[in-house]
Order: sequence, then C-alpha cells, then structure tokens
Amino acid sequence: MSSFDFLNDPEKMRLLQQLEFDKQPNKKLVFVFSAPKVGSTSIVSSLRIFCSEQINVIHIHDEEMLYVLRKIRGITINEIILYYSYIGKEVYVIDIYRSPIERKISAYFEKIGSYHFNNSDENVNTYNVDKVIIRFNNIFPHIALGDHFMDKYELQNLPDQFDFSNKYLLIEQNGVKYIKLRLKDSALWGDILTNIFNYKIRIVKDYASENKPIKNIYSRFKDNYRIPINLLDDIMKCKYLNYYYSTEELNEYYTTWKQKSGPSFTPFSLEQYDLYNSLTLENCHIDFIQTTHYIDEGCGCKACLEKRSEIMNKVLNGLSLDETDKIYHDTANIQFLNKRITQVVQMNKIIKNKGPKNFRQDMHRVVNGLR
Repeated sequence: MSSFDFLNDPEKMRLLQQLEFDKQPNKKLVFVFSAPKVGSTSIVSSLRIFCSEQINVIHIHDEEMLYVLRKIRGITINEIILYYSYIGKEVYVIDIYRSPIERKISAYFEKIGSYHFNNSDENVNTYNVDKVIIRFNNIFPHIALGDHFMDKYELQNLPDQFDFSNKYLLIEQNGVKYIKLRLKDSALWGDILTNIFNYKIRIVKDYASENKPIKNIYSRFKDNYRIPINLLDDIMKCKYLNYYYSTEELNEYYTTWKQKSGPSFTPFSLEQYDLYNSLTLENCHIDFIQTTHYIDEGCGCKACLEKRSEIMNKVLNGLSLDETDKIYHDTANIQFLNKRITQVVQMNKIIKNKGPKNFRQDMHRVVNGLR
C-alpha cells in the first residue's frame, strides 16, 4: 500500500475532511507522535507556551488514544499527517528516544495502579517495594517496546546512525518534516527547536513521576531496584539503543546499570505475558488515558493567552513552575476575570479621588493593565 492510497478511498477522505486539527490555517501543524513516557509532554507544553501563535500542536501516541480522545476511527495517524501535507499545510512530526530501562520503569509506573495492580495509585503507594519489583521483572521484556520513528512513520532511507553531532535527525518525506530527538539531550532541546522553527523556545519540565500520587513507591523502587544481569545484557542488544547511542554512550550506559545490577531472573514468557495482559485488562476498572496532565492545554482564548505570557516570562527568567502555573481554560478564565475586577475597582478609586496630582498617570497605568 502506497503512502497516499487513502486519496482513492471515499470513506477515508470523508473522515479526513471532517477533522478539526486545522481550525487556524495560518499556523504550522506539529504532531508530537511518539510512544508514551519519553518526554513528549514537555515538548507539547513548551511549544504551546512559546509558539501558540505560530504552531498548532497535536499530541498523540497511537490510534487507540486517537479514538479515546477524539472519537476517530477508520483512519490512521500517518494518513492524517499525510492528508494535511497533501492539502498544503506545513507539517512537522516529532518523536523522542528514551533509553530503554528508564522508559520501561516510567511506563510501568504510569499504569501501576489502574493496570498492573487493579488498584488506586494512592493504595499502591503503600505497597511493599519487593512486590512491585518482582512484578516489574516478570514483565520487563514485554513493556515499552518499539520506536515510532523507525516503526510507525514509514520513512525511507534512514541514515545509518543517529546524528551524534547535532543531537537530532530531521528527515523530509512527502512534504512532512520528521524530527527525532533524544531525551538524554533534553537540555539542548530549546536550542534545537529554536533552530528548526525559528522561534525562541525554552523547555519546561512537565508531568514528572516525582509529583504524582505514586511518588513514594516510585522513590523506593528507584532506591532499591537492581536490574537482573541477564535482562541488562539482553537490553544491550536492542537495535534501537544501538542506533541512537554511540559506542561511547553504550559503554557508559552499560557500566552505569551494571553497578546497579543483581542476580539473573526468569521473566514471563510471551505466552505467560499474554495471559497476564489478558487478565489485567479484564480486571482493569480505571481509565488510565489521562487528558489533563499538560502544563498548557493549548486554549487560544484571551485569558489563556495572558496566562501563557506570564508563564513564558517566568520560564525565561529562570523561575520554577508549580501547580498554579498550569494553563487550564477554566482556571485561567477565573484569574482573568478576577484581575479585571480588581483593575476596575482601582479605576473607580482613582475617579472618586480626583484630587491626586498623578491622576492621569495612575489612570494610564490601570487602563494599560486592562489591555
């Protein structure tokens, strides 16, 4: 099947033409189309904070997420990307590589309550850490697999290796610019994306496990986990790791984890894991697809634009962000209205006390605040 075969499928074209990813046609369209737990949320929020007037960002992991969040079935994410390129949009796709052991740990803890233990994260937070470690080792080979850049994008003529000098790949195919970053280079992402998009971008840290309800068990796990040496040796054969890491980086990675390794362990076979997965899904009663974990949800209303400007200045001045800095429409709108009410009260006080010598300057200051 060729990349643009969907053009000859009337039903697919009908679905594609009904999409609403392009409500602001003057903006670039950026799909952060990546596996979960690789740092993609930080990229999404950073682009929204610094480029909301120039870029429309869509964050997606797979077709199931596309259905849960957008109720879209019958078309693939690749077809959506190519459709927008076909109709003339400037389209980018971003993916991130994260080292495999860290990604597996993060993916495990992302669903540890709802999926792996059929319980709330708050309750799992009190579990014995050995129980949590044994469960992780059992399923270790079977979680957080694959690489979207190699496996999902259908790219032709990939370079022989990652660009270890520039710290990113940029491949253009079918009018779409595909970007590959590494999480280990996140300190450089701001400069890399600034260079690619020609807008000043700085990266905000978003959605860290240390700030979630499972933070205590997560911390105990990190302190106590010793990777079985046979699992570490198997990981070092991973084709993705060997593509995205240089020989020096591979040696450093192995040395670091070998110092934190333990005795061999026999994990679930594929057949055992399939049974585990089947039973786990059957028992799962909590929706683990989250929709509100961004610092910036991407709303373009005046209240959110004003809040976004405040957060941008805070980041540029090197200040840390907290929960009050999240740009959610409902909260931003309340803050916006409260600020306006305060300014109107200030204006009324100035008008009532017409005597002050600085009346004109005071009014000018307050009116400017209303804009």
